[in-house]
Amino acid sequence: MSFKTKDFYNFLNQLAPLTIAEPQDNNGLQVGSFEDEVSGVLLVVDLTSKAIDYALENRLNLIISHHPFIFKPLTQIIKEDPKGHLIYRLIQEKINLISWHTPLDKIEEGVSEAILRALNLKGERFISLQEKNQKVFGLGRVVYLKKSIKLQDLAKKLGKVLKSWVMVVGDLETPIKAFGVCGGSGAFLKDELKNLGINTLITSDVKYHVAKDSLEEGFNFIVIDHGIAEGLVLDWLKTSLVKFITSYNLNLKIEIFREPSPYQILLTEENKCKRKFCD
Repeated sequence: MSFKTKDFYNFLNQLAPLTIAEPQDNNGLQVGSFEDEVSGVLLVVDLTSKAIDYALENRLNLIISHHPFIFKPLTQIIKEDPKGHLIYRLIQEKINLISWHTPLDKIEEGVSEAILRALNLKGERFISLQEKNQKVFGLGRVVYLKKSIKLQDLAKKLGKVLKSWVMVVGDLETPIKAFGVCGGSGAFLKDELKNLGINTLITSDVKYHVAKDSLEEGFNFIVIDHGIAEGLVLDWLKTSLVKFITSYNLNLKIEIFREPSPYQILLTEENKCKRKFCD
């Protein structure tokens, strides 16, 4: 017995159904064939040339990315263009690409809960609750702490877990008794959190004016790297895939390829923060 691309597609659809995807999202098989036999699987947040290199070096002919490589409809595929070049490589090297995005964001054990698991915490509810066909799902997770923690200490702990930069909007001394977390760009969930009586959100990609307004309102953000944070769900996804494969008494290589943050933060001596948070 061997696994085909369609077997992994069907498994992902059971794990995080396409029916709960956001309307504008593009999930599923993006490049390749449902009928190709799979020699190995590579899990990534984004498809890049380095990810393809890694797949080739390790003989992994199925890449599962979290972010859709093809999001907007393509009007042309040109080999000399960055995206076109990657499509050419996938086809020429016979590598299949599946993308699974907002369904993984919206299940209970998905992207946001993965961030909490890294902090040894467990979410108690979705920030934005949704329901379809008697199934409950949603966006973001809420956690209530047994003991309050200062905003700066929570941010520091998160930075250590992610091994990446962290930015904070708010008074660093604020005691936090509950907070929300949303992998990806989740600042739009601020008002829903406020309605729950919660004034802190861990998320990514917070725009300047949102941050300024939140500072005036007394709402806190801990801003983390989008790709680094969402990459935490790949560990859970790998575990789920391994269980799926071994249930058929098969052994198939499944690996995770991580890339560093695209941001490099440089501080001059004049601009270095003098607070303890930056030490």
